[in-house]
Amino acid sequence: MSEFKIGDKVKFLNAIGGGVVKKIQGGMIYVEDETGFDMPFSQAELIRMEDQKGVGKAFNDDSIGRRPEPKPNDDDGRLSFPTIDELEAEVRRLKNQNANLQDQIKQLKAQVLSLQRTIARIS
Repeated sequence: MSEFKIGDKVKFLNAIGGGVVKKIQGGMIYVEDETGFDMPFSQAELIRMEDQKGVGKAFNDDSIGRRPEPKPNDDDGRLSFPTIDELEAEVRRLKNQNANLQDQIKQLKAQVLSLQRTIARIS
């Protein structure tokens, strides 16, 4: 993981949400949240969205759930929308992503169950 810089997009580790790094001062990182307020955090309380891998990237994909934006057509300057093939490819990608997330949820549930059993044995 690399150091935080002004302008980095971050997620809060101990709270819901995230924002943009606005200031770094005295060991604190000031993040402007979605309401426009600057809030101080330690480095350990934040994760850069750029540093996330795997499932983390899926949760931070801003394009999920949004209508496809028209793209400028280089030939005549008019806007063109995605083709049916492009939309179908995106649907396949999202279905695969959903299946992967479902598999990971199953694995996490199994791990939680195992931890609960271990705790019950220890107690």
